[in-house]
Amino acid sequence: MALGSKKSEAVHSRDGAEKTALKASFDAGNHTSLEMYPGEAALIYQMQQMQEDIEELRRYITAEVGDGATGSRGPSGARGAAGSTGSAGSTGTRGADGSDGARGAAGADGTTPTMTSLSGSGLPTRKPASGLLWNDRGVVKIG
Repeated sequence: MALGSKKSEAVHSRDGAEKTALKASFDAGNHTSLEMYPGEAALIYQMQQMQEDIEELRRYITAEVGDGATGSRGPSGARGAAGSTGSAGSTGTRGADGSDGARGAAGADGTTPTMTSLSGSGLPTRKPASGLLWNDRGVVKIG
């Protein structure tokens, strides 16, 4: 799912010395005088909750998704209608079977995937139960 459009607007257009003065007022705690008014106190509380949410999103993106790790992929879309391709041509005659190859080293029976054919994109990004694989920011580890 793509990032949605921004809904908020700038609270003020001050910059330079005017913005520095606003920060100094905030740092001095002048906004806390509004806490005696229930409506303003509720807004200050809600602003703090939003700040904590933003910090948690920043932590998650940096620790869990950053450095090349990706989340799980969504389901594939539906297939197109059948019959949209032309018919297959005739099949030629089959050639002779080739000779059997040499048996591989212990454990290599032809069904064992190679490291180049494995994909860690579907692995969980949090440590699972003992003995299971997981993706720690692009490094596959065993839980």
